[in-house]
Amino acid sequence: MHFRYDINGLRALAVLSVVIFHFAEEKLPGGFIGVDVFFVISGYLMTSIIINKLDKDRFSLMEFYFARINRIIPALAVLCASLLLIGFVALSPVEYAKLSKQAASSVVFISNLVYYSESGYFAESSLENWLLHTWSLSVEWQFYLLYPIVLLALNKVLSRDKLKVFIVVSTLLSLLLSAWLTQQNPSLSYYVLPTRAWEMLVGGLAFLYPIKLSQALSKTSALLGVLLILVSCFIFSEGTSWPGVSALLPVAGAYLIILANQNQNALLNNKLFQPLGAWSYSIYLWHWPIVVVIYKNELSEAYAVLGILLSIVLGYLSYRFIETIKFSKKESTFKSAFTNKPLVFAVLVALTGSFSNYTDGFIDRYPVAYQNLLDDVKASPYRDSCHVNEFKDPKEACEYFVNEKVTWAAFGDSHAVELAYALGQKLKDTNESLKHFSFSGCRASYGQDDEFSKCAKWYNSSIDFIAHEPNIQNVVFVHRYSYQLVGGTNANYLGLDDLKFDEKSVELLQNIDRAINKLASAKQRVFVLYPVPELPDHISKLIDRALMNKGNLENIKGTNRNWYEKRNEVIINHFKNADYPDNVVLINPADYFCGDKFCFSTIDQRSLYFDDNHVSNYGASLIAEDIINTKNSGMSVQ
Repeated sequence: MHFRYDINGLRALAVLSVVIFHFAEEKLPGGFIGVDVFFVISGYLMTSIIINKLDKDRFSLMEFYFARINRIIPALAVLCASLLLIGFVALSPVEYAKLSKQAASSVVFISNLVYYSESGYFAESSLENWLLHTWSLSVEWQFYLLYPIVLLALNKVLSRDKLKVFIVVSTLLSLLLSAWLTQQNPSLSYYVLPTRAWEMLVGGLAFLYPIKLSQALSKTSALLGVLLILVSCFIFSEGTSWPGVSALLPVAGAYLIILANQNQNALLNNKLFQPLGAWSYSIYLWHWPIVVVIYKNELSEAYAVLGILLSIVLGYLSYRFIETIKFSKKESTFKSAFTNKPLVFAVLVALTGSFSNYTDGFIDRYPVAYQNLLDDVKASPYRDSCHVNEFKDPKEACEYFVNEKVTWAAFGDSHAVELAYALGQKLKDTNESLKHFSFSGCRASYGQDDEFSKCAKWYNSSIDFIAHEPNIQNVVFVHRYSYQLVGGTNANYLGLDDLKFDEKSVELLQNIDRAINKLASAKQRVFVLYPVPELPDHISKLIDRALMNKGNLENIKGTNRNWYEKRNEVIINHFKNADYPDNVVLINPADYFCGDKFCFSTIDQRSLYFDDNHVSNYGASLIAEDIINTKNSGMSVQ
């Protein structure tokens, strides 16, 4: 097959789209479609390689795999090894352990599955992940593993025409799955092969069903293809459901360009795009870690241009000195895996990364006080099993820990989880049990119909269940109130301009009062928590900064207390002025989480949080102890 300069130029267009998007998203909001273009190219090339060799009865599965290994692994493994070497010196153990896990999963091509498993409520920003972009390489490699096996098997039992029909049907089924799953589970659809396979299979169809076009139609097809890709770069954004049917536009663009076979197309075959196309794989590899460096160091937008240029330079160097290395083409047996240099190198990188992750980033290099603080950064071991995000019958709520009558309940959103666990632990001493009710991101919804919020049905049924359960006599009530009442986040620390109090806020306050009064009318005590102070950043980052700055690890500052009180002014004043019954007891974590000027993330070398707003098990134990002491003292504090 002759060299396709148009496809090489298409690679350049794809990589430029992705790179510009990542460095300057506002300039090219849909530039991520470059990855989809790469998928189409890969599908075309792999299909042509496999089918051509099958036709000549010269296809070897092992030769195909080793050719892919020699093409893909060297530059990727060098990138991962380089980051591991630099990270050992430059990153904290927490960050280094994450990088190590990412490097190991990248070189064994399962990073897409790892990133999917880490997506969700507690997922870090994508800009925290040094090797996030390798998810697409993992998807491609999984395709490379399965696709030739399928074609090889079908080629033995089906005629060529029927094999083609099978590919068409597979393409349509994958597209339909992608369209459906993108709506049902966007993260899963984004990261996995079954919903991405159709993009690569479209490339395969361009080879299997070549259409002979006139010169005029060929030029028109190529031009239209480029336009579809460029339009996609501007009309789509991160807010677009993806891949799904939206991805048809850039995929169709790439398909039309490949079909046109216009090697002399000046839009793609020019002095700029040809070298960029040749370096595109390495440019793609190196650009994302540079994006992360700019983000982590909070560098200005002016560095975006420098980042793009540096990505191209490093891409060229990687291409020149790594990608052009010629490895043996005679490897065709399983034994060759033990002597194949790229594969051996990848295994070494994977083992190093895995061991580093296992040792928490070689954390023993650092002070014991630091290690102990990080050891405290833990959520409840029952968070995954007892914290819900869809309706669950209150009767089935978790109970901690004694097989006696349940006399306590903890109720709220995710801020109730660790408190329920810690309180349950302390209640062991008095042979009491606690029932745990928490719903992720749940707004106060008591007294509202089921359409009011995603948790309204659960909220109403749980409050009523607790109220009518005679054995439960003590209830703890907590929410992340201000986030729900006035918006804003601790991510905008020191900024309070985005807070908004409106009619919906008033309604939420009424719902809170309605729930508290309902519980108070039926129980001996209702312990209502004031808002837990939030942190300006993830607890592990605050600990890392204190370590790197050789600061005091004993009491690490979080926010200033004035900001905490201003951010939570609405709910604090509401609770202070509320006319609750005498059996409602207000508990204020700020009394021991904060001093006069600052609220802290650690106290006495113990971590109070496990992220930036949820208390750790230790932090929750302080609140639980306060609740029990208040109950035992018989005080009513309002």
